[in-house]
Amino acid sequence: MRITTGEIAEGIGVSQQTASRKLIALEQEGAVVRAGGAISLTPKAVSRVRAFVSGVLTSLKGEATLFSGAVASGIGKGAYFVSQKEYVDGFKKYLDFSPFAGTLNVKIEGEDIEKRITLREQAPIRVPGFARGKTSFGKIDCYRCVISGLPCAVIFPEMSVHGLQVLEVISPFNLRRKLSLSDGSHVTVEMV
Repeated sequence: MRITTGEIAEGIGVSQQTASRKLIALEQEGAVVRAGGAISLTPKAVSRVRAFVSGVLTSLKGEATLFSGAVASGIGKGAYFVSQKEYVDGFKKYLDFSPFAGTLNVKIEGEDIEKRITLREQAPIRVPGFARGKTSFGKIDCYRCVISGLPCAVIFPEMSVHGLQVLEVISPFNLRRKLSLSDGSHVTVEMV
């Protein structure tokens, strides 16, 4: 089926110029391919749509979103950041716990990466950033979860060095010690 940018614009209720700009942005993101007047979704876009629909259906069914992955060592900076007084106060206020000084990094793959992208589209619990002298500490978006029944939160620091394959988890417990985890140990993170 062929469709013009004018028809797209009419279908989504915007001007033709806005529809063209949106298509260009989608093309730059790798979500669509335009060739010879045809517009096609890329496998990346199809995967994101499937993950989104799956997330919506899961939410409607009342099922929890689960991530499965392997524990992995980080770069050793998590303890420094999560133990900053302003962050600790924010975690207490918004998550109702003071975190252990460190993060548990969980390496995820495949469909879980798509679920991670979908998770980020949900409204987070936001711990505000702050400045100390000339140093800025960015905001941290948090999502409540449990691991083996223990209260936790997946965090997304504004200034994270981790890519899409790593979930950073905080908890009031030293999860490695409490759950006898080491690099490569399999864990399931259940969003609540």
